[in-house]
Amino acid sequence: MQEGTPGVASLEDTHLIDVFEADKPARTGAYVIVDEGVTLIDPGSTRGVGHLEDGLRALGISWRDVRHVVVTHVHLDHAGGVGAVAARAERAVVHCHPAGVRHLADPERLVAASRAVFGQERLDALFGPVTPVPAWRLAPVQNLDRIPTGRHALVAFDSPGHARHHATYLDERTGALYTGDAVGVRYDPEATGWSRAYWMPTTSPSQFDPVVSLKTLEQLRGLGSVGVLHTHFAASDPATAFGAVAAGLEAYMALMERYGSRVQDPKDLQKILVDWHAEDLERQGLAGADPDLLRDDLYLNALGLWDWWQEETRRRAEKEQP
Repeated sequence: MQEGTPGVASLEDTHLIDVFEADKPARTGAYVIVDEGVTLIDPGSTRGVGHLEDGLRALGISWRDVRHVVVTHVHLDHAGGVGAVAARAERAVVHCHPAGVRHLADPERLVAASRAVFGQERLDALFGPVTPVPAWRLAPVQNLDRIPTGRHALVAFDSPGHARHHATYLDERTGALYTGDAVGVRYDPEATGWSRAYWMPTTSPSQFDPVVSLKTLEQLRGLGSVGVLHTHFAASDPATAFGAVAAGLEAYMALMERYGSRVQDPKDLQKILVDWHAEDLERQGLAGADPDLLRDDLYLNALGLWDWWQEETRRRAEKEQP
């Protein structure tokens, strides 16, 4: 972060718990707002629930204290553990974008789509089992709805692009913006061993659209938040995060225009992305950093870009027909 940008620790009543996705530190975090009751934002996967519980205990919080569970979107690294959390936090309401509610109540289709990407063995190893949330515990959150928690209130903003069921949440009291994946990912030095943080888009399948993502970034930039709080991972200066992620999306689109008709599959596209990020690491002040650390995530990015490009190619062909 740039000097003067508030970190999580400086935001009133706000904490970050590392849930150790894939047993890796500083990759995925759940945010906690301690107010009149406790609010959890993006609690992570079922495999991280033990780490989440340890973090809550360290803050002096029990599951009975939790009143709100807020989900930016239902991808398993953000919300796969919501059913397990809801079973423990029996007094909590689960808030989610209206298009994501059905997947939390009945996660079968969501799990099947994730299985197609990861395979069953890796899916289990990364995220663990996914259990449904009782429908009566779920509260759909429309654009501009407020979730009052006491001194704080979270305002929801429809934020498509990464996924159509994505929302972001602005804390009216602190000015912090909880962005899920809508403002990309921040690779923390604790996770990478690099000298500074690194930002890039996350374009995983199957609903990714870079044009819509760029519009969402511009809208969120206009909110004037004091800090971007990424689920992956921790706080960013808004100008830095918005600038780096928008530049990355624009570059991805240019790469598809240049190579899209020639690449044969997502693996080919992954190689192109690795090469581009090797150059981008240097642009972001990380000359010499090994882009191979990004390889797995860039394969997911390649899958999402590939899906979008196939659809974009189809749309263009339809327009050209007489």
